[in-house]
Amino acid sequence: MDFEAENYLGRDGTKWTLRHYRSAGSTNDICRELPAWTAVRADVQTKGRGRFGRVFVSGQGGLWISAVMPATAGAQNWAGFSLRVGACLLRYLKSLDISSARLRWPNDLMCGPLKVAGLLIEQPSNGMLIVGFGLNITNEPWVNDAALRSTATNLAEWIEPPDLITVAHGVLDALSNAHSEMLLGGMAAAIEELNRTWEVPSPVEIQLNTGKTVSGLFKGLDAEGHLQLLDADGFTRRIEHPMVERLREILP
Repeated sequence: MDFEAENYLGRDGTKWTLRHYRSAGSTNDICRELPAWTAVRADVQTKGRGRFGRVFVSGQGGLWISAVMPATAGAQNWAGFSLRVGACLLRYLKSLDISSARLRWPNDLMCGPLKVAGLLIEQPSNGMLIVGFGLNITNEPWVNDAALRSTATNLAEWIEPPDLITVAHGVLDALSNAHSEMLLGGMAAAIEELNRTWEVPSPVEIQLNTGKTVSGLFKGLDAEGHLQLLDADGFTRRIEHPMVERLREILP
């Protein structure tokens, strides 16, 4: 596949190589063969995916980007990196004056009750992380799937969005920050930051990988990154995150 390449010097001094494809199957898949600090963006993804292989609609007008990052000192030190990335990307959205931006556990960025972006992190080897990020900017995914109109949004519905390359650079800066902050503070600092955004318990329904469904008020995460759920009897339950298949917010 043909691509255009540019070198981007991040705000923190990180030297990125950014490849641009008109169309790609999956930007995450392309990244598997690339060195650290290389990013790939595509105008359209034909095989975009989210957690558990779910289809991720990736049409013209959105930002579909993946980045290769080094897992310094091996995989064991990067547990919870998705939380740190989510926190940094949330900061970036708020810097665009979207006051209603928030993170829905574990990897959905929201504007109010509607999803605007998704995150997928894969670790194909012990020393490599691939961070995939999809952001609706001017694209309207509900045009091809009417059901998404009640669950999705784009930046253009909230602000006058920057151009695609400006947003891409902002996202790369957020990822660089996430990497350096993970090295400095690990998962604990990310949990502390995100828990401040989850101070008000919210009603949720959690589907477990056992097939069971539990409901209650989501109270954030404990120190190990497991979910805290206040049940109807007033007890706080610990839901281990590997057990969670899906978290669904119960909106008023």
